[in-house]
Amino acid sequence: MSTEQQTTPSEAIAQQVAPLAARVAERVGCKLAYVRYLFEQSNWILRVVIDRDGGVNVEHCAKVSRQLSALLDVEDFIEAAYTLEVSSPGLDKELLVAADFKKYAGQAIRIETVEGPEGSATLRGKLRGLNGGNVLLEDEGGDRLELPRSTIAEARLEVEI
Repeated sequence: MSTEQQTTPSEAIAQQVAPLAARVAERVGCKLAYVRYLFEQSNWILRVVIDRDGGVNVEHCAKVSRQLSALLDVEDFIEAAYTLEVSSPGLDKELLVAADFKKYAGQAIRIETVEGPEGSATLRGKLRGLNGGNVLLEDEGGDRLELPRSTIAEARLEVEI
């Protein structure tokens, strides 16, 4: 029996779109953060998130949206009708790759753990970086935690006001 994880059809579409979106984002001075193809409220959404040092503005999003839309019309591999959304990661940026956990060390984050026998948990604190494949977190009580990335469902920056 294979232990390889199967790719869903929506993940496969996101994987096909990602290199196209990355190329377009680079042309406008940005980088691709991620692509998701989701079914929300009876509609398919192709969500493309771009980022750049100094931040993303509306013009960056508009340029990527226009150019990517034209490219996707030509490639025409998405059968269902969908809405293309291009945006910045926002203030509560999702941390997805090891480089994100290194770059934002020292910042406040919120971590949602994966569902386990005892349920899931929400942890808040200061990101202290990575140790191998583990995320280092100093929680609000000052305790230092080391969490394997495989136990993290979602990690996001917390907006400090």
